[in-house]
Parts: sequence; structure tokens; C-alpha cells
Amino acid sequence: MVASTSSLDFRAGSDNFKKLAETLDRAGITTSIRDLGIRVGVGAVILFVLAVRFMHPSLIGAALLLPICAGIAAGGFWLNVQMKLRKRREQFVQQLELALRLMASGVRIGLGLRQAMAIVIEEMTDPARHEYMRVIGQTNIGASVYDAMDDLAARMPGNETLMMARAVRIQSQTGGDLGKILEHLANTIKERRRIQRKISALTAEGRAGAVILSALPPFLTAFIALTEHEMGHALLFTTPGHIALGLVAVLETLGVITLMKMLKVDV
Repeated sequence: MVASTSSLDFRAGSDNFKKLAETLDRAGITTSIRDLGIRVGVGAVILFVLAVRFMHPSLIGAALLLPICAGIAAGGFWLNVQMKLRKRREQFVQQLELALRLMASGVRIGLGLRQAMAIVIEEMTDPARHEYMRVIGQTNIGASVYDAMDDLAARMPGNETLMMARAVRIQSQTGGDLGKILEHLANTIKERRRIQRKISALTAEGRAGAVILSALPPFLTAFIALTEHEMGHALLFTTPGHIALGLVAVLETLGVITLMKMLKVDV
């Protein structure tokens, strides 16, 4: 029974490790997980030392600060990964129109879908080149090109990649001019990007206001700490001040999330 439980725990840990490695690969991070773990640990130690230096907590408070600093360091690392993942996905979507046009050109001159993807690999840069290399690599080990395209849509989630994967699979089942389908899909993606740029321009004022509103509390806190030393000391070095700062941080986070959701428009 104990051995079975240990085996399940090992499998769960292995699955989590595999998912983390896959996420890092999708984000274009080539650093090993061990080195990233060391960096997160060093960041947590630095945060802990700074917190003890400026807050002067008691022994119990210092013991509580250590896991908090570790959580902040891990959260900052994960936020950085998500930002890189989002940036890489956006870069891929921007390259997708040209990739589809290259594939359409290859299909029209008589190449198969797999050979048309090889043109994309030769002509384009990362992340499109890397992702299409993965598709061809999966076909080399026995996977169908359509399943590999579905995996690409899962790795780079978005309406555009999903439309590409579904269009290619449906065409394989129903027939039709694949070159024309890919060309129409490229035009659709072009129009979607044009609408998204227009939406971004229309919501620029609201996003600027959200940035200003979210930046006011930290600036006010720093201003009070520098100009009103007694209030700054009470805010930074007392338990009620720490509670107030924590409450402000929570409310600030909720406010920013709400504003971002209000300004988000799905196309």
C-alpha cells in the first residue's frame, strides 16, 4: 500500500515536471529547470534579507516572512513565464498569415502539406520555424500531420491556430482546394489583426488610465514614507501598517484585474 502511494506520488511529480518543461519550451525558455530553481531560491533569499533589513520583524515574524518571500519569488517567476508565453504566442500569430501564404503557394505548385511546411521552416524565423519543425518532427515518428497540427493549436492556443488546424483536417475529410482554403484563412487572419489594431487604438485611453490608477497607490506610499517620517514608520514598521499595505495590495490587484477585463474585447 505504501509502495503504491509512493508510486502515485512519483508519477504525479513526474507529470508536473513534464508540464513545467513543456510550458517553458512553449515560452521559448531554454534554461534548465534546475538553474531556474536556483534563481528563484536566490531571489527568495534576497527578498527575505531586504524584508528583514527594512521591516525589523520579530523571530516569529521572520519565520512567517520566509515562506511569503519564497511565494513572491515563485509567483514572480511564473508571471514572467506567462508574459513570455503570451509574447511568443502573439509573435506566432503575427507570423501565421505569412506562413499560411507560403503553405498555400507550396500546395499550389504541387507539394504536399508536409513539404509546404518545410518552406515555412526555411523562410521564416522563430517561433513559427520552431513550431512547424515540431509538426514535421512528430510526423517523422509516425503521427499524422493533422494530429500534429492539432498539437500545434494546443501549444499555441488561439482562434487563428485553431481555425488553421480545423480547416486542414476538414479539408482532408471533405476534399477541396487546400491552397485556396489556406489563402482565404490568411486573409481572414489579416482582417482579424486589422480589427484588433483598431480596438487597441480605441481602448488606448482606457488602458493608460488603468496604468495611472494602478500606479498612484505605490507612488503615494513612497511619497508619504519620504515626506512624513512618522507616518512612513507606522506604515512600514508596524503591524497595523503591514495589514493596511496588504489590504491595499489586494484591492489594487483586484482593481487592475477588473479594469483589464473591462477593456478586453475578444475578436
